[in-house]
Amino acid sequence: MRIFPDLLKRDVRIFENGYVEKVTVESVLMASGESLSTDFTFLASGVKPSKIFEASGLPVGPDKGMLVNRYLQSVKYPDIFGGGYCISFKDRPLDKVGVYAVRQNPVLLNNLFARLEGTPLQGFNPGPEYLLIFNLGANHGVLKKRGIVFSGKPAFWIKDYIDTKFMKKFQAIEKIL
Repeated sequence: MRIFPDLLKRDVRIFENGYVEKVTVESVLMASGESLSTDFTFLASGVKPSKIFEASGLPVGPDKGMLVNRYLQSVKYPDIFGGGYCISFKDRPLDKVGVYAVRQNPVLLNNLFARLEGTPLQGFNPGPEYLLIFNLGANHGVLKKRGIVFSGKPAFWIKDYIDTKFMKKFQAIEKIL
């Protein structure tokens, strides 16, 4: 269990290992038999692709996301494209974080038009290590980048600045299309 000072002040504990057997209003029973009392339980089990890809017969990766090549195309059906949390990138596993969906967006848009127009496709490059910031509420956040981790208001301010800037850019692109 990792402890972040900002969360510790709020008596928040994060358990990253182990399996939950049962959740009740007052406790969480772990598969190990340990019972943890709780006032509020927030389960963060991760993002998983829809079962529709496997059920449809599309090739899928180890995480059951649609298996795509570097052009974000299905490895078997070149007219099917995908991005974000629902894909499994054949070149290397990608974390299920929004930054990859954001980075895939312009490549995906370009490649959809390129496929329709018969022009060359653009390859997706995942880019450098991403900045991860969680909004904890009450103007507090937790930031992680290259082994640096800190929490508090500065982390939230950085996240708010980046998100606001992105949304303005996204809205400007939307008006053009």
